[in-house]
Amino acid sequence: MSTDALVANGVCRGYGRQSVLDGFSLRLGPSSFEALMGPSGSGKSTFLHIAAGLLAAGSGEVLVGGENVTAMSDSAAAKFRRRHVGVVFQAFNLLSEKTVAENILMPLALEGRAGAPESRARLASLASRLGLEPLLSKRPEQLSGGEQQRVAIARALVAEPDVVLADEPTGNLDAQSAKSICALLKELNASEKSAILVVTHDPVVAATASRVHFLKDGRIAASHATEGDPELVSRLYLECYR
Repeated sequence: MSTDALVANGVCRGYGRQSVLDGFSLRLGPSSFEALMGPSGSGKSTFLHIAAGLLAAGSGEVLVGGENVTAMSDSAAAKFRRRHVGVVFQAFNLLSEKTVAENILMPLALEGRAGAPESRARLASLASRLGLEPLLSKRPEQLSGGEQQRVAIARALVAEPDVVLADEPTGNLDAQSAKSICALLKELNASEKSAILVVTHDPVVAATASRVHFLKDGRIAASHATEGDPELVSRLYLECYR
């Protein structure tokens, strides 16, 4: 039986006296592509940061590939993240002093593996598939927003992680670039082994996924198949939060 890519069990997290996540539970199967929606401040990004080992949970647990991320020390979580969790940020978070190739290879460089033949082959494969081959020697400031996000996606995938966590990946992009990134995520989910969980407020982005979860009062209030229909996602969203 395949291990789920990600399992959250009763995750709680608060800031001061305010509870953000309150018994949050979610299961993400291998190679699945699902979306998490909710109003601003509902805890979507908080959960992604906990799942990536970037933020501690107050209680509960998150397992990635069967490993309990929430029980790890900061150093162990960082090492685990480099190998098993890809993160795509809204703000791209590329290193300005590094080339596109160096940014993509960063998770492997931190492991001392960037120069290995298999790593260079992985870079070449991703660059070809994401249309980044002509840009590998450029710096981030020389790229458009859509190009920078494609670099960030390549970086998230380079180590062939169990799961990719994408936090509002189209939030800083124009409509055409956002559409391109949605199509790319769907294509990569079909061809890569990694499961994808995308946090978004955009029904068009959510509809790219096969299933959408709605976060309300700190936990999943409802989950539905998207049927690839943004209008359906919009209607479900309004029904959940009215």
